Amino acid sequence: MESNLVKGMIGFVVLMAVGFLIVATTRETQQEKVQGAFLQTAGLLNNLALSKCSDAVKEDVGTYPYTPSESNSDGMTYVTLIWNEVGNVKRAECRYILDQGITLLRFDDRTVIEKTAPQGTQPPAPKSAHH
Repeated sequence: MESNLVKGMIGFVVLMAVGFLIVATTRETQQEKVQGAFLQTAGLLNNLALSKCSDAVKEDVGTYPYTPSESNSDGMTYVTLIWNEVGNVKRAECRYILDQGITLLRFDDRTVIEKTAPQGTQPPAPKSAHH
């Protein structure tokens, strides 16, 4: 009986040692760190843009927009969000640029905010959505 208990304890200790060894020798590569930082930055930028733009749309339209119908971003500096059918508006578009805030807020054909961005931070022109 004692021999089985001793074997079980030795097996457990060996298993734990192998686990610690695997964890200690598995390091994140530089590329994985950069990818992780990019994903974290993009996620934070998207959350910030969604929050600010949703609040701006609600303030003007009176209806809170939830999930955007379309979004466009470079993952580092800007996010453009588009909602279809928000309250009495068929199309709401909002562009958020990091360190500048909302630079475009448009409802159907009515533009509420349109700021020109400094050179180098301008997002690409939106694709025409004519059907």
